Amino acid sequence: MRVIDASSTLRFATGVTAAALALVLAAACESGGGTEPSGTARRIVVWQMGEGSPEQTRFLDGVKAEFRRMHPQTDVRVEYVPWPQATQKFQTAIAGGSGPDVTEVGNTDVRSWIQQGAFADIGAKVSHWAEGHDLSQGALANDQVDGRTYAVPWYGGVRAVWYRKDWFRDLHLQPPASWAQLVAVARRIQKAKGVPGIAAPSDFTNGILSFVWANGGDVAAKQNGRWTGTLAGPQAREAIEFYAGLVSKEKVAPDAYIGKNELQGPQQDFALGKVGMYMDGSWALPQLEKINKKGAPNWGVFPIPGRDGGLAPVFSGGSDLAVWNDSRHKDLAFDYLTVLDGKRNAQAFATTLKFLPQFSDVLRSGTYQNDPIMGPFARAAEAGVRFTPASKGWADYEGAKKVLPNAVKAIMQGASADQELKKADEQAGSLLNE
Repeated sequence: MRVIDASSTLRFATGVTAAALALVLAAACESGGGTEPSGTARRIVVWQMGEGSPEQTRFLDGVKAEFRRMHPQTDVRVEYVPWPQATQKFQTAIAGGSGPDVTEVGNTDVRSWIQQGAFADIGAKVSHWAEGHDLSQGALANDQVDGRTYAVPWYGGVRAVWYRKDWFRDLHLQPPASWAQLVAVARRIQKAKGVPGIAAPSDFTNGILSFVWANGGDVAAKQNGRWTGTLAGPQAREAIEFYAGLVSKEKVAPDAYIGKNELQGPQQDFALGKVGMYMDGSWALPQLEKINKKGAPNWGVFPIPGRDGGLAPVFSGGSDLAVWNDSRHKDLAFDYLTVLDGKRNAQAFATTLKFLPQFSDVLRSGTYQNDPIMGPFARAAEAGVRFTPASKGWADYEGAKKVLPNAVKAIMQGASADQELKKADEQAGSLLNE
């Protein structure tokens, strides 16, 4: 599950906790090994990513019990798969026809596996699933190709801006609703409190993209079956120049975070009151509290603002659930999927990760909207989620080559935005089309 990116708490090795808890339900029914337990006629096997904590096991035991009340003659076996082994596990299952019945899949990987034929088309089943009608349409779109649905969103996480409520009260500040206000608020904090107003790390692709998307730009576009980089376009360039300018032009963000991600300084500095605002996910709360639990009552969150108002689109990292294409028990597998991803269970599991369930009506409920921390994240997710290019080469573009982070780093250090972003687009043309 590449749930977030190489720069998040899930540095998920971001999000470490989430990655450890991420769930893969799967198993080739007849290839799972062992004999069927007495008194049952069938078995579906569950692969869960991670090591299998006691909390995970208890949660899945409850899901299994609920499912077996529907299908008493069907057993469920859970197997845990470490995330580093997941890709090889999937590839072997595709090649050998030994795949699972149901599987969790990181939402950044889902389209790659769809293209490789791993998942069954479950569109007809989803259309008859009552709770499925309330799934986040933005998140569900990531599971659809050519009008067919191959997975459903399970849980997700987005980024927003963490800030000091006590400082905002002291300075009579309101959460900014535009880029100009974001700069003005950062400048006020910096002048009054003697610390940088905001953190703007350069190794922060999925956060930077919120500014790009808010300005109508994107990292790449697919034309005639091939990806073309679009960062050098006017909308994307203007957004990146604004973000880089928080350091180089406005000087409300320190250059100490150039070349770093939000975990390499900003998170700790915010928790300790050494920076006024920083961008991160809801999953950061446990770590922030670990650094400085006494400061927690003073922390607040607001969504990343759009350029001239509204909310910026946000990348939603998380996990989806799919029925394996070779499953011999697709109807049972989908029933299990709906139990696991039913609103009550999805919310319970997401809560353990400080993530969000993927149902629009649940996100609009008082449970989230009245929560001072989770509410802003829910509003950001409801306002609009986006995803990075569905290309096998994205991992290389973002992870190994760090194309966008390196461009932003160079621009922060004074390089020409035109030159750096044209170079990034050239790399997109080669890496995303591999």
